[in-house]
Amino acid sequence: MRTDINRCHIINIGDEILSGHTVNTNASYMSSQLYDIGILTSRITVISDDAEEIRKALDQGIKDADLIFITGGLGPTNDDITKKTICSYFGYGLQFRPDIWEHIKTIFAKRGIIPDEINKEQAEFPDSEEVEYITNYAGTAPGMHIKAKGKHIFVTPGVPNEMKFIMSEYIVPFLKENISDDLYYRDINTTDIPESRLYSILISEADFPFGCAIAFLPQGYGVTVRVKSPGGENGREIVDSAFSRINGLTGKHVFAYDIINPHHELVRLLKENKLTVSSAESCTGGLFSSMLTDIPGSSAVFSEGFVTYSDDSKFRILSVNPQTLALHGAVSEETVSEMLDGLLAVTDSGVVCAVSGIAGPDGGTDKKPVGTVFSGFCLRKSGEKFIRRYNFSGDRLTVKKKSADKLAVEIIKQIGSN
Repeated sequence: MRTDINRCHIINIGDEILSGHTVNTNASYMSSQLYDIGILTSRITVISDDAEEIRKALDQGIKDADLIFITGGLGPTNDDITKKTICSYFGYGLQFRPDIWEHIKTIFAKRGIIPDEINKEQAEFPDSEEVEYITNYAGTAPGMHIKAKGKHIFVTPGVPNEMKFIMSEYIVPFLKENISDDLYYRDINTTDIPESRLYSILISEADFPFGCAIAFLPQGYGVTVRVKSPGGENGREIVDSAFSRINGLTGKHVFAYDIINPHHELVRLLKENKLTVSSAESCTGGLFSSMLTDIPGSSAVFSEGFVTYSDDSKFRILSVNPQTLALHGAVSEETVSEMLDGLLAVTDSGVVCAVSGIAGPDGGTDKKPVGTVFSGFCLRKSGEKFIRRYNFSGDRLTVKKKSADKLAVEIIKQIGSN
């Protein structure tokens, strides 16, 4: 099913990305979607809304790659020059497409807006049989599939939800049907062990890397060991064998396999065990709850969350003893323990969890420096509490993210082993 595909380039266009005002999430999403269907990205390029830069990127992509993905610059304003530059590059003209214009008017009508005359430019499309129109039901700018110079070039809007729609509804299905190789890989998700230690354990085996490509992917909550197929007829069997070997060597640090992220896995396990969860968060400010409710279907397992940021709220909502706060501080095992007790009293969830810490950049002391976090959970059925102290590194947002992720990991370890 695979054609001769050697390299893939992603070109993201936008001054807002280069200025730092917009985070380039498109590149990570596209490369991960491609990876999952066996297409490896060899280069990601970010360029400005400049015709010469676009032409240079196309020159480089056509020279080096078989698949080229371009995002951005398809809007109606004067800085949206991608379509015109691509047409100039390949020698295409532009013609007005009434069908595209009707689609644009329909999208605007759903928003209760009448399109401006300038929006008609988005209904202009290359007049070449080399270019296929991709309907964008998530927005007004159409996508393009260009088959030229022996390459496949996909052009999408830079707006993330529009790009994702075109990727999922057109590009990925096309690639799976016509181009994708069956790249097989497995993930072993570990925690509480440094990447260097994991590597040392594995390279001590004489036949490492066990006939596979092994990648170490550090996360805030641990390290994922990815075992990738070398290709060929027995690729899957080789991966499965190596996977078993690595799992045996790292078993006590493994908490899950093949997960999207800890919150996805936590939702899955809670459903599987018919459990609900409630949370009380201080330093994370509701991030744990937010990440959990980002998962489709989480309403079946997430009951409620409280952001008890101040000492007063811990007392009023969760009945944390003021003496406990005065004696041990809000960031302490004792306070988190009483936060769990309060959750058990005011909720019906089978799992309750709580977190309190110092995210920084200020507020740390010698005994409790910035990055000190206490978090834990309790299983209602057994009444057993699991509370840990962490000393996370990083800035404020990093500490919050690590705290939310690690709390999910610890719950996974416990309910996944039952």
